[in-house]
Amino acid sequence: MLNIRMLAVVAALSSLAVPALAQEMRCGNRLIAGDQINPLLKEQVLEICGEPTSKDYDRWFYQAQGKILVFNDNGQLDHIEDAQETE
Repeated sequence: MLNIRMLAVVAALSSLAVPALAQEMRCGNRLIAGDQINPLLKEQVLEICGEPTSKDYDRWFYQAQGKILVFNDNGQLDHIEDAQETE
């Protein structure tokens, strides 16, 4: 009985150790991600993806892809969210 409990505890803890998958967004034939070693700048995102559907300073919404790009104070892409998660 103790072995079954121990197995359940190990299984539960190991599921916590799995990192979240990075969010990505396709722009034409390019794939951008918010976890790049050299983060993209706002200007680079505009060049690759074009104008967003709407902008709120550091949050850019791309309706066609259903994504929101979030930039840090330095104008670097910080992460990408699914638009449905933030509504």
